[in-house]
Amino acid sequence: MTRRPLSARKARAVVETAVVVKAPSWSEDRRWQVVAADSTVLVIVEPSYGGASRSGRNGWTWWLAQGARTRHDPHPTREQAAVAGLGAWERWATAKPAR
Repeated sequence: MTRRPLSARKARAVVETAVVVKAPSWSEDRRWQVVAADSTVLVIVEPSYGGASRSGRNGWTWWLAQGARTRHDPHPTREQAAVAGLGAWERWATAKPAR
């Protein structure tokens, strides 16, 4: 089954109503989810560890809930990581599938 892209207007509406909530597994892994109004999980946000000193947390990273789990550079706050993830989700949701 091929995914049909959303219109820019529909994708923006999803992004504008999305909220950041604790994931069901939060007590074990400290992950958060960015969830659409219809309860669809769009983005996963989790603490990032390592960095130059390789000790302690160095920010927050995100990945899209659909598809491959690709981590991105850490962001200073959970909210900034969620916004970056939502931007990527919006681009993914509106992109025409490759032929």
